[in-house]
Parts: sequence; structure tokens; C-alpha cells
Amino acid sequence: MPFLPFSKTKHSTKININLIPDDPFFDTILGKILRWALSVGRYIVIFTELMVILSFVARFSLDRQLTNLNDTIHQKELVIKSYGDLEEKVRLIQAKTDQYQQIEQLTNISDIFPALTQTIPLNIELNELTIKPNKITMSGQAFSQKSLNVLINNLQLSNNFFNISVGHLEFGDSQKPGFAFLISADTKEETGPANTIKK
Repeated sequence: MPFLPFSKTKHSTKININLIPDDPFFDTILGKILRWALSVGRYIVIFTELMVILSFVARFSLDRQLTNLNDTIHQKELVIKSYGDLEEKVRLIQAKTDQYQQIEQLTNISDIFPALTQTIPLNIELNELTIKPNKITMSGQAFSQKSLNVLINNLQLSNNFFNISVGHLEFGDSQKPGFAFLISADTKEETGPANTIKK
């Protein structure tokens, strides 16, 4: 058997020598807390600084959004103010329209009232009379059927009333003999069916 030379392997060993003795203070509870604070605290400081930097950067974006929002609000205020004159004009037109309707109603009353005076016979007693710009409504008591017939015929023959309608008709009693009625009629002619009487 041949002779094999003996091979030596070299192993390198790393030796750490700490010439600074351990401080017994760091073995106490307060020392351990302080050491933990020193090791972890730097990460907390770095994280806080990052948050401050991010907040500072985000502030530019928020300031820009706030500026755009203020500009939008200002533009909308200008648009709303531009409609101020329009609102005043609309209100003025509405006021004139109301005045015109009142004048038209007064004119209608001045024209219709004399026509009613000529149309209603003597044996008719009115309890309520409503005159609107385009319509009249009357309720009352007719002391005889003849008086009621004369009233309806006069309304139909008059050129001031159209679409005569009897909405309510009932017989009276011993205290109020005759007929209680409710009659309505248009004061302006409209295209439609001829005068009708509804019972």
C-alpha cells in the first residue's frame, strides 16, 4: 500500500475581543428600557420624519385643490349674480300679471253684474254669488219652479253667459218653500259643446 502524505487543513478562527467591559447599568430594568429606546427610537424618528415629509408634499396638492375650489365657487357666484336682474324682471312680470288679473276681474265684474241684474227674476233670492274672470257661480232659493225656469232660460238666452250648468237642485221645506239651486256659467265663450244643463 503506497504511502500517502499527511495533509493538514488550516482552519481560520475569528476571535472577537471586547476590551470594553459591560456596564452593569444595562442589566437593570431601566437600562434595558433605555437600550430598547435607543435601538427602536431611531426607527420611530425616521418614520416621523417620513410622515412630516409626506405631509409637506401632500400640502401642495391640497393647496392646489383648495385654490381650484375657490375659483369654481367664485365663478358660480358670478353666474348667480348675473341672474339677479333676471329674477327681478321675473318678479316684476309676475307682479304685473297679478295686477292685470285683478284689473281683468274688476272689468269682468263691472260687465257681468249689470247682466246678472237683468237676468235674475224677482222671485229669486241669492245666498252666494262668486264672480271670477271666466266664470260665475250662484247659489240661492227659487220660490217657484217658474222663477227657476225663467232664470235658467234668461242665462241661456243671454250673450254674456255660456255653458250653463245646474250643479245642485233640491226641493225646499215648509220653512223655505221652492227650490234650492247651485248654478254656474262661463262668462267667456269657449270652443266646445253648446250650453248644457246638468242635474
